Amino acid sequence: MTHDLMKRDLMRRTMVLFLGLSLVVLAGYARAQNSPDVTGTWVGNTVRGSATMTMVLQQTGNRVTGTIVGVGTDDGHVDGTVDGNTIRLRFDDGTDETPALSIKGNEITGMLSGTTIRFRRVGASS
Repeated sequence: MTHDLMKRDLMRRTMVLFLGLSLVVLAGYARAQNSPDVTGTWVGNTVRGSATMTMVLQQTGNRVTGTIVGVGTDDGHVDGTVDGNTIRLRFDDGTDETPALSIKGNEITGMLSGTTIRFRRVGASS
């Protein structure tokens, strides 16, 4: 191989590597931008409607903190994480963790203790 052909081959490989790395970075950025912000006040109930619950959440990055009332003995502080379109919350004592709940716009839904729950956002903090 001549020197010019080797140089072109090296440049071509470098460009392919750069393009591949750029795509990985852009995909990560796009995913981070698409994560929902759950900051605000959420009111919900079970499908049976037997209990009204209210959550006030504040999100920083993927970490969520706030309060929940209407769940009985677990009323109080909650914290958790948002990962993509799911949220997991832990109640005050840190031992009870919800299964992954789905976030779709202004709605959070999922199963909790064998019962379907649904929360709707009624206000967002500024």
